[in-house]
Amino acid sequence: MNSTLTEYFRILTERWRWVAVVCLVVVGLAATYLLLQPKSYQSQSTVFISTPRDDSDTYYRGDLYAKERLPSYAALIQSQDLAKRVIADLQLDSTPEAMIASTTATPIPGTVLILLSTAAGSPSSAQAINQAYLDEFMAEIASLEAIPGALTPRAELLVVEPPTISELPGGFPPTLVLGAATAAGLIAGATLAVLLALADSRVRRPEDAIEATGLPLFAAFPAQTSKTTGIEPGRQLRDALQAALPADQKHIVLVTAPDVSTGSTSIAQQLADSLRDSGESVALIDFDVRTKSTGTSDESVVSVVDVVEDLVAPEDALSNKVDGITVVPQGHASENAARVVDSPRATLLIERAAQLHGWVILDSAPASKFSDAQRLSHFADALVIVSRSGKTKFETLRATAQQFALSGPTVAGVVLNGCSAADMHSVGGSRIPVRSTPAGR
Repeated sequence: MNSTLTEYFRILTERWRWVAVVCLVVVGLAATYLLLQPKSYQSQSTVFISTPRDDSDTYYRGDLYAKERLPSYAALIQSQDLAKRVIADLQLDSTPEAMIASTTATPIPGTVLILLSTAAGSPSSAQAINQAYLDEFMAEIASLEAIPGALTPRAELLVVEPPTISELPGGFPPTLVLGAATAAGLIAGATLAVLLALADSRVRRPEDAIEATGLPLFAAFPAQTSKTTGIEPGRQLRDALQAALPADQKHIVLVTAPDVSTGSTSIAQQLADSLRDSGESVALIDFDVRTKSTGTSDESVVSVVDVVEDLVAPEDALSNKVDGITVVPQGHASENAARVVDSPRATLLIERAAQLHGWVILDSAPASKFSDAQRLSHFADALVIVSRSGKTKFETLRATAQQFALSGPTVAGVVLNGCSAADMHSVGGSRIPVRSTPAGR
């Protein structure tokens, strides 16, 4: 139960903007209704159905007669002729239908009383209409209940309470309407947020990345990644790889992602920086020839494409140093981008980099779109799959992990980029399991 409530709270915290927008829309509609709704004032009066009461017998019969007549009298208020007479008496610019809609006659249960209510745009108009209705109503009943030749009718109406006048408009108070609208807006917004979360197939939390891949979480990087904010996650990624791989061997790490714009290139750079800071010799080679390049944009720097096209030797490409890291950028666009990673000279470049450095980091194209990472995986000792919170789809991340499940490196893990502060705290607090070997291997 607590976990369910915690999950709902997390959803509302993450999607609070939806809740706020829906609430503001509902409150705005309610406020617009209140502003556009014309004010209506009510007037009420009460009449008593009087019958002959000379003795106990006539009293009983009269009372029974009045109760039987009560619904019929109340229904007469809906008479078109009665409404026309009221309009004529007051010389109103109205229609019988509108007059009937604003007038009600309600029998009071257990009595022979009728409550007459009228509504109008001002207190005085409502009172005048109520009085006119009373006069015409009493005259109508007197005409219907008159007995030819008799001095008294079978029944007549007596005014018990004359028409009232109210200075306050009818309807619900504005504060009550706005309060109810706010509550309804919050409920509707929260419901929408939960439905959107249920329909959302994107990875958002470290737990989602672990569940999608079945791999350990190597690190989680914050939403605003920079060299400063990425230092600690970079260390976590470095430590996870160092703990999983033999310390006395050279290592090649493949960094890939399911799709573009996940920040895998930045993660590869952060890993290289962290390894360099720990005293390791590092080479960073950008095989992501499909998209953007790593490192310098200086055309004089030897690139991967230069090596593959047999323009320079692999040793020349490994001569470029950036902040103590050997960086081989992707270089200019190649017409044979699909063949770059298959080139024997690409293999020679990787092997030569591994001879000269303790760690070689390979940055590759998105695995869900291209097979470059799959073909580079047989060089690697470890695989790092980078997903991005709020962008990478759950099924796409799962499919990417499954691509490497059988033929990929023996050590593999997932990195979640773009984490919220709360998720970063959960990782820092060791509430997310970080294992050195993948589940199910």
